Amino acid sequence: MDSENAKRFFENYTGKKSSEFITLAQSGSARINFLAKAEKDYIVTYNENIQENESFFYFSEIFTQLGINTPIIFAISDDRKTYIQEFLGKNTLSDIITNEGLSQRVKDLVKQTLQKLYHLQTGTNGKIDYTKTFEYQSYDDLPVTHDLYYFKNFIADVLELEYHKSTLLKEFKKIVYLIESLEPKGLMIRDFQARNIMINDQDEVSFIDYQSAMHGPLMYDVVSFLFQAKANFPEDFKNEMIEFYIQLFDSEEVQHQLRNSIKPIQMMRFLQVLGAYGFRGLIQRKQHFISSIEKGIDNITQFAKSWENMKDYPELEKVIQQLALEQTQLKIDKILNIQA
Repeated sequence: MDSENAKRFFENYTGKKSSEFITLAQSGSARINFLAKAEKDYIVTYNENIQENESFFYFSEIFTQLGINTPIIFAISDDRKTYIQEFLGKNTLSDIITNEGLSQRVKDLVKQTLQKLYHLQTGTNGKIDYTKTFEYQSYDDLPVTHDLYYFKNFIADVLELEYHKSTLLKEFKKIVYLIESLEPKGLMIRDFQARNIMINDQDEVSFIDYQSAMHGPLMYDVVSFLFQAKANFPEDFKNEMIEFYIQLFDSEEVQHQLRNSIKPIQMMRFLQVLGAYGFRGLIQRKQHFISSIEKGIDNITQFAKSWENMKDYPELEKVIQQLALEQTQLKIDKILNIQA
């Protein structure tokens, strides 16, 4: 859709001429967002993936009914490809972290984010029809296996790391079983990152980009958020915020379950993210992902050294150890045609 069609749809909805209609920079998705002004600000979105849109509309309706901090959808086109949503602020939390580092304001926003995530998780409990999700209904064997193979295919295989195939795949099955067994479960946003958290002029936090949500372990989004490479939060702050989140739950049993799920989810998230860096960086040659590979390798290698249960997955541990070798860096350089 060109901006003129989106603009026409917006002006038909408001009944006013727009004073401003700007195409916003695209992120990794195929969605096109426009900032529209007609007395106040709106976001107009165009996306040809109707199934993705329907998931977003469904979750948005539930969240709005529950008073959760997500955008209100004001209008949807007849073809379900264009929609007008609430404007939630000019800055993402990622922007603020980049500008301020770990300032007191950032600390307060992180705490507010975790509080609002908790309210989303508990408020939606028993109220979601997971047949209406976009790609997966739950974080079960299908998406977990996909994430593990993402790492195998785009890191281990592309870099020609050594491993015994059947042994590694058997370990993957053990990991799938481990992740599936984690409790407590509820709504899992999946891509819960600072870039998907909007901050308004009153420093109020709102969530966007939740169309890939599914049923899964509650700790997943907490780990995704606090351990995202770009934020680079210090260890003591991450631990403090994890404990703050856990203490929001009254049940000691639930608190115990949450603590036990941290390390397995860290492992999954680090492997999945590094796999994404491999695909987007080594294969597609996207600069942001190329520059993130080193940090991604550091995250998983340091994790493997520190987690005592890593010994239960010796073949995977062997693969991870190879990532830190000089010859692996030389392979990365060769793939990227960088002179060592």
